[in-house]
Amino acid sequence: MASAGSGADGDIDQDGFTPNEGDCDDNNPNVYPGKGSCEVPIQEINDVMIDVQQLAQEGDITGAQANALLVKLESAIKKIESDKINPAIGSLNAFINQIKAFMNSNIILPEVGNQLISDVQNIIQILKMG
Repeated sequence: MASAGSGADGDIDQDGFTPNEGDCDDNNPNVYPGKGSCEVPIQEINDVMIDVQQLAQEGDITGAQANALLVKLESAIKKIESDKINPAIGSLNAFINQIKAFMNSNIILPEVGNQLISDVQNIIQILKMG
């Protein structure tokens, strides 16, 4: 069995990820240089989506409020998958702005909102490094 990073396993750009391991585009070493995998920010966005869905299930926010947040996160994923990083960051910033509005309206508790904002800011940093 070939080890990760060897040419024998299809790791064309030598980033340690084969196409089957979630590399965004193993034929394009310019996609997430030094990072290798687009799965990292997408998985983290999915984790935030789960948090938003839990807030709705627990009744902390309405379904419509959750949907307003989820649409922004889904948009970011689609843009990442299309290699449109700056627009993806824009969608994530829109999510942050919506969370701040919910906090200012006392819809979301500050500790919950600040954690979501922190999580999304970390994703933005990952995208900026890529």
